[in-house]
Amino acid sequence: MQMTEMINVVQQRAGIDSNETANDTLIAVAETLAERETEGAQENFAAQLPNELSTLINQGDKKNREKFDASEFVDRVGERLGTSGGESESRTHAALSTMVEAVTEGEQVDLLNALPNDFTPYAVWNA
Repeated sequence: MQMTEMINVVQQRAGIDSNETANDTLIAVAETLAERETEGAQENFAAQLPNELSTLINQGDKKNREKFDASEFVDRVGERLGTSGGESESRTHAALSTMVEAVTEGEQVDLLNALPNDFTPYAVWNA
C-alpha cells in the first residue's frame, strides 16, 4: 500500500477532514511504535511500509525502547497530535490498523504476537 492510499484510508476511518491531518496521524503512530519494544518485530514490519513511515519506526536507539500497554500507546499518540480521549483512540485505531493491513500476513502475526493483547482492538479494523 502506498502512502497516499494509506492517508486516504486513515482519513476515511477516523473521519478526518484533511489529508495533512491523516498524514500527521500516521506519523504519530509510527513515531510511537518506534518507542515500543517489540522484540525486533518492528524492523521487518517497517520494511514493508512506505519509506516515510519505515524510517520513523526504525529511528532512535533500540536499547531505549520501552514496554507499555495500548492505553499508554494511545496517550503518546494523543500527545503528539494534541488530542485526547476518543479522538486519540479513533485516530490510533485508524492509523495502526491501516499500517497492519499494509504488510504481509506473516508480519501482521509477528507484530501482534510481540505486543500485548490489548493492542489488538487498535490493530484490527472490523468494518
